[in-house]
Amino acid sequence: MRYIFVLFLGICCGNLQSKISVQSSTLANGLKVVVLKNPLLPCVTVYTKYDVGTADDPAEVVGLSHMLEHMMFKGSRKYPIGSIDNVLNSCGGHSNAHTTFDTTVYTFSLPAEYLDTALDIEADRMENLDIDEKAFLSEQKVVLEERRMRLGNHAFKTAAEILRRSMFTAHPYGIFPIGYEAHIKAYTTEALTAHYKKWYAPNNATIIVIGPYNLDYVLPKIEEKFASIAARDIPERKRIAEPDREGLTTTIEQENARSENIYITISYRAPTLIKKPEAFFVMGLLQATLCGNQNGSLYQKMVKEKSLALSVSCRYAYGEDDMDFSFSLMLDPVMNVEKAEQFLFEQLGSFLKNGLLKKDFENAKLGKKNALDFALDGESFLIAVADRLVEGLPFEAVTDYEKLLDAVTLDQAHKMLKFILAKPPVVIARYYPKGKMPKRSYHNALVE
Repeated sequence: MRYIFVLFLGICCGNLQSKISVQSSTLANGLKVVVLKNPLLPCVTVYTKYDVGTADDPAEVVGLSHMLEHMMFKGSRKYPIGSIDNVLNSCGGHSNAHTTFDTTVYTFSLPAEYLDTALDIEADRMENLDIDEKAFLSEQKVVLEERRMRLGNHAFKTAAEILRRSMFTAHPYGIFPIGYEAHIKAYTTEALTAHYKKWYAPNNATIIVIGPYNLDYVLPKIEEKFASIAARDIPERKRIAEPDREGLTTTIEQENARSENIYITISYRAPTLIKKPEAFFVMGLLQATLCGNQNGSLYQKMVKEKSLALSVSCRYAYGEDDMDFSFSLMLDPVMNVEKAEQFLFEQLGSFLKNGLLKKDFENAKLGKKNALDFALDGESFLIAVADRLVEGLPFEAVTDYEKLLDAVTLDQAHKMLKFILAKPPVVIARYYPKGKMPKRSYHNALVE
């Protein structure tokens, strides 16, 4: 899963063609290869993406994909436990990984001359991972602690997890990628090995290389390392569809002494559009038009003029399947929640009836184009491109970006807004500082 806060692919085709080369190929065993070249880069970044994530995990061991991500650093035939860190330290590189609902991604960043090193590590652990029982038990404790740190330290952990499940009552997106504590404790080396053999194959993977090299240089190196790894039958990704809410809105409220402000999240169901570039760009411009920056009319009215909130923002969350489009408000404890929500809905109603403001739309489009001037100074632009490709953006959409962006009209953005707001919110969540949550009837009943 990823969010469009500000879509970072502000590509001007002329600059793209002159400064950056984007090439792709596929090996005979199904391994997909993408090369993003910038000759000015002194380093190389290697992404290896597997098309498997938490939403593909067995129901009794949700988060198994994330646990396997950890074990991919714990030893293989050529690189026993500890070797990867030693190799990277010796060449001044570093590695990372992350698991989403839909993908598991491994990254290496190192000096450009060490490209072979990253590819050799990835090829060996794609085929020869060693899932050792002792290392597994140790890492299982690490994952449990990671969950406690990420969610246990969150002021509104319980509400966040209930919100997730309220958004997706049937679909596996309803549980965070790390799983619940009971899931983590249920992992076994046998389950991990089966998961690894089921999903980790070249025909279920994509390698993206970002650096000063072109495809002619990179492809032979990848063929040397990966061509001998056999393709395997990959199972169909079956996920239960999320049922229609039929207008039902779930309301969640929680208070916590660790919070200093009031936070409100209003979430609507939204389609996944990452694989449909024309619609995806419309959605990105809608988000930027509504809440792209502090100069937008919604922010100016709600925060600057009316002082109903400290901030207002929106996000589009997308994945392999449908996710959500949400609005977020942050209020000072003395601000009125009901008035803030009412004003937001009134403004959205006005946009639905009268259309989005042309100046907001044009500023949003201009802002995306201007982003390129800063992005091309380093590798951050290419990292953003790689992230979108990992998430499913079609390859051809990268070089067609300006064309796709220019083609989006104000009317299209307005129609997208009407589509998103056609039904009531799926979830409204309100998080309060201690003592600021309104007293409900059940509070009085409990006290009496």
